[in-house]
Amino acid sequence: MMKENLDSVVINKMRLKDKKEPDLKIWKTFLGKLKNPLNEVRIGLIGKYNELQDAYKSIYEAFIHAGSVNECKVKVVPIHSEDLEKSEVDFSKQFQNLDGVLVAPGFGERGIEGKLRAIKYARENNVPFFGICLGMQCAVVEFANNVLNIKEAASTEVSKNTKHPIIDLM
Repeated sequence: MMKENLDSVVINKMRLKDKKEPDLKIWKTFLGKLKNPLNEVRIGLIGKYNELQDAYKSIYEAFIHAGSVNECKVKVVPIHSEDLEKSEVDFSKQFQNLDGVLVAPGFGERGIEGKLRAIKYARENNVPFFGICLGMQCAVVEFANNVLNIKEAASTEVSKNTKHPIIDLM
């Protein structure tokens, strides 16, 4: 846009006084790393709204930006949490080509069991894991249930009358 003088047109139309040439070094460095990554990682995005195009848009964008700063392309592999609730799911096969998993935010009960099972697999098999909001709540619940042996531990966001409310909404 600068090559086509759009910046000058905007500055003139808005009657802005600053007409000095912008310093685009940082921007060009970012674009160079974005377009020429040295590495690639595959991250499983475990969520229950994967079919909605923009549901996790900010997460995808964060991966692009974090990856580019680190000269790494992040390939996001969407995994529907409800699909992980099936007893025949082979997590070793499901996660075999992943470098890590992110359990996405959300609300409500749907898909929670799949998120908990994925988190348990990641913990037991040293798969790098990150949980955002409900994803982090699920990590705490999974740890309470399976490591601390507090059976029926839950977040009140998912189970209002849980016997062991380890996370409560404020």
